[in-house]
Amino acid sequence: MRATRKVRPASVVKWIILVVFLIWTVVPIALVVINSFKVPKDIFTKAPTLIFQPTIQNYVNAFTKSDFGSYFLNSTIVALSSTVIVILIGTFAAYGLTSFQLRAANGIANGFLVGKLVPVIALLLPLFVIINAIGLRGTLAGPAIAHVALNLPFAVWLLMGFIRDVPQELEQAAMIDGCTKMQAFWRVLLPVILPGVAAVFILSMQYSWNELLFSLQLTTIGTYTLPVGIASFVGAVSVDWGTSSAAATLTMAPMIVLGFFVQKYLAEGTTGGAVKG
Repeated sequence: MRATRKVRPASVVKWIILVVFLIWTVVPIALVVINSFKVPKDIFTKAPTLIFQPTIQNYVNAFTKSDFGSYFLNSTIVALSSTVIVILIGTFAAYGLTSFQLRAANGIANGFLVGKLVPVIALLLPLFVIINAIGLRGTLAGPAIAHVALNLPFAVWLLMGFIRDVPQELEQAAMIDGCTKMQAFWRVLLPVILPGVAAVFILSMQYSWNELLFSLQLTTIGTYTLPVGIASFVGAVSVDWGTSSAAATLTMAPMIVLGFFVQKYLAEGTTGGAVKG
């Protein structure tokens, strides 16, 4: 007779936790997607039903009854520009703090991390005052600058861990072969730390894409981003659940697709440099 495998209580608990977390994560998203294809009478039934006549009218309304296309474009500009700036400044800052053997490098890195731990709402007033003073409130540059300020500390801290893991002999060998320090950085170091850069890209992009608080305070009607635009579907008396669900589904789709494409690098980036560094 074949020996039966003993089921360990720890394994059962682990799977229960994973299933509960999966349900907690997936069910709300699934409800939003399903509601985006329902007419109002089906949305407001007491018990949610999976059998209904689907419609795409909510998606049509999202584009015809609101400036969803403009919101989408604004979010793309803000998220991409802030992410590119975070990667450029963060990569060079991390490289400078790790490669030039500064005495205060660890203190500066810890300061970056402490800055990330400050509640976001505590930074709203000072950033609002600064951006308003330089005349960028109501422009796409305002929320982009705010998102750079919020994402940069974690980017520097994460990339420092990756750069520290790269053997110095690689950079030294490149310089012996005739490369300058910057050429060694571009040709040798950067390809090695690409998983970390990819992790910073997706995390920064995702945060900027979904951020509401700063975007709400720093934009006006013509520069609304997607989260602010979706929030506008909430009226004083009622909520357009169908249109808002369709808009939310269209907003989630790019980040989900992007996450699937870079999930390998994201896993390496969040578990590699962050743990080893």
